[in-house]
Amino acid sequence: MSDSPLPLYHKVYLLLKQRLRAGGFPYDVPMPGENALAAEYGVSRLTIRRSLDRLESEGLVERRQGRGTFAARPSALSVTQQGADIDGLMAHLASMGMQTQVQLLELETVPAAGPVAARLGVAPGALVQRAVRVRSHQGLPFSYLTTFVPDDIGRRIRREDLASKPLLAIFRDLDVRVAGAEQAISAVLAEPGVAELLDVPVGAALLSLHRLVRDESGRPVEWLHAQYRPDRYEYRMNMQAHDMPGQPTWLPAAMPAHASA
Repeated sequence: MSDSPLPLYHKVYLLLKQRLRAGGFPYDVPMPGENALAAEYGVSRLTIRRSLDRLESEGLVERRQGRGTFAARPSALSVTQQGADIDGLMAHLASMGMQTQVQLLELETVPAAGPVAARLGVAPGALVQRAVRVRSHQGLPFSYLTTFVPDDIGRRIRREDLASKPLLAIFRDLDVRVAGAEQAISAVLAEPGVAELLDVPVGAALLSLHRLVRDESGRPVEWLHAQYRPDRYEYRMNMQAHDMPGQPTWLPAAMPAHASA
C-alpha cells in the first residue's frame, strides 16, 4: 500500500468501510476470511483483524459464531436535503436535530477577526458570538461546527438552545427571518484538536462546508464553518437537466433555470 501518515490498520479500515458502504459485500454472504483479506490488501492478518474490530465497534460488520463475518445492514446517518429552498433546509435541519446529539464546547463573545468581519458585514473588531459544537449520531461524532453570529442576535441566544437545536431553528424562534444562504463545499485536513474530537487521525480528510446565511433584508446573520467525517456524513442534492443557451446543464431541482446575459 502507498505511503501515508495513517496507521496501516486504519488505511485498511477506511478501504473496507468504503467497500461496505458501496455494497461490495452482500449482507447474507460471509465476507472473505482474515487470511483472504490479508492477501487481497497485502497486509498481515493482525492488521485485518484490527480493521475488522474497528468496523465491528461501529456496527458496520457482524461476527457470527461459527459462520464468519457479515456486512451489517446500513443504519448510519445519511443526510439528504431535498432541493435548495429554505423550507426544505428547515425540514432537513429539524430532522437532523431529532436524530443527533450536540455537545456545546465553547460559547463566547469575541472581536470579529478580518475574514469573519468581512463575511458578516461588520467592522473588524466588532463583537460577534462564537460557538463551537460537535454533533454525533448514535454516540459517534460526525461534525465539528464553528459559527459566528452578530452580537445583537447572539445576545438573545441561550446556551441551552445551542445545545439542543439547529441554529436555523433558533433564528425562527427569535423571529430572525432567514431568506437564503451561500454555501461552498470543499475538503480540509483534520487539525489535531478537531481530529481528537471527531476520532480521526491528524491529517485525515474531512468534508468542509462554509455557509453564509442572510435574512430577508440581505443582512448576514450567520457565518458557519462545518467539518464533517466523510465516512459518517453524506450531502445529497436532487438535480434536474435544463436546456440552456449553448448547451444543456444540471441545476438543483428547486432552482429555476435562468439564462445569463
